[in-house]
Amino acid sequence: MNDRPAMADEVQRVSDSLYFWQAYEPAVKVDLSCCAVRGSEGWVLIDPIPLARGALAELLEEVRPTCIVLTSGNHERAAAVYRERLGLPVLAHADAVPELTLPIERTLQEGDSVAGDLTVLELPGAAAGEIALLSSAGLHVGDALIHLEPHGLTFLPEKYCSDERKLRDSVRKLLKVEFSLMTFAHGLPLLNRARQNLAQLFE
Repeated sequence: MNDRPAMADEVQRVSDSLYFWQAYEPAVKVDLSCCAVRGSEGWVLIDPIPLARGALAELLEEVRPTCIVLTSGNHERAAAVYRERLGLPVLAHADAVPELTLPIERTLQEGDSVAGDLTVLELPGAAAGEIALLSSAGLHVGDALIHLEPHGLTFLPEKYCSDERKLRDSVRKLLKVEFSLMTFAHGLPLLNRARQNLAQLFE
């Protein structure tokens, strides 16, 4: 889902380790969502979309980010804006790099650590370089899973997948890790029982 990012008017504090913001983009008729997650070395902005000036100031009062992570080659979004304004490095999977227009300071692969203790999980089958991040706050996915009304938690639609069967196999592997919260690039966070909800997709 390659989309021109909308601008969010406010940021929501989910917990001491997680901030979230989203905006509806009429051009693609979908909510664009993103988050800031705390790692032991600082905060990570995952697939960030623009924030209104006041909301960004509010976020930066509490969150001093250390880097930006893009979960696929389709999620450049406002990374260049945050990079320039905040002086942040941008990280992405090596397979995402050919799809991006901005340079990447560090490429990621399965098992890599980000900001001290966020762990990279590869999810082949969706967009180029699709990854998720596992943190102490929960699991943070890009497009591999979406959480939008009226369908709730579901897989990325087949038309956006490079290989739908491979993606489902990739997502199934997420059940091997422990988490109760999940955030998405499209949709509101699942604040509890997220792993159980994911398991139900395979029943």
